[in-house]
Amino acid sequence: MHINMNTPNKIFEPIDVEQLLRGWLIHGHKGRDRHDRAARRCDRIRLWLGSCATVFSAVVGTSVFAALSKNPSNTTVQVSVASVAILSAILTGLGSYLNLSERADKHRFAGVRYKEAVRELERILSVSVSGLSNTDPLVTAIRDRFDQLEESAPVVPERIYDQVEKYWKEQSVVFVEKAADLYDKNARLST
Repeated sequence: MHINMNTPNKIFEPIDVEQLLRGWLIHGHKGRDRHDRAARRCDRIRLWLGSCATVFSAVVGTSVFAALSKNPSNTTVQVSVASVAILSAILTGLGSYLNLSERADKHRFAGVRYKEAVRELERILSVSVSGLSNTDPLVTAIRDRFDQLEESAPVVPERIYDQVEKYWKEQSVVFVEKAADLYDKNARLST
């Protein structure tokens, strides 16, 4: 990520509580997207490592029997089998070391917590927020929820973070009044 020192940093300064809550709503959607992508990435890597380790282990197991039955003193076969066995052990160890299953679960959990916060913000924004202030218990509860979530959520890889930021930067964010307005009325499925 390249930081341009010639452009000023942009800081969001909401003019009212509704704008603050809408900013948090966007933040919640981004957080959900980041953690969903991170969980999927961990699962993909875990499946790839596990599949390769399984295949290599199977190759080693069958190769040992085949090599010993044909020519027990063939050095090339012994080195090949040993190399595949070492590769299999490395992949298995790497899978354990990276703890991808647990990391995927933590990202999934964080994604769900962001979804909960988004739903709560949508519920709050569906009613009049004109009487709310920054210190209103409803607003501080949402702020505290996001603070706790940020503290407990696992770190998202920088590449995924940047992908989500790029996606949201390229998208036009439009707030709509009704959930039905989220969908193109012409593209609805007919029953």
